[in-house]
Amino acid sequence: MALLKSDEERAEKARLEELRRRRDENPLRRFEYFVLRVGPKARAEGQLNELGGKGWQLVQVIETDGHLAFYLERELSPEDTGAATE
Repeated sequence: MALLKSDEERAEKARLEELRRRRDENPLRRFEYFVLRVGPKARAEGQLNELGGKGWQLVQVIETDGHLAFYLERELSPEDTGAATE
């Protein structure tokens, strides 16, 4: 960690840390995640199209333990998170 050289730098660092803390406590955007596991010979298009129709977005696919794992995410609406609407 670099040494801070002035009161201004310390104040700026403290300000940024406070902004991060507030963002982490009440983020503007929230996501949920889902993992679809499919055997190596199975076709996933139908399931992926169905999930895509429900707002899921494919973010990664990996092969593990003899199957494919499709990692999906979708953004939660404010109603899903219990956030107050203005």
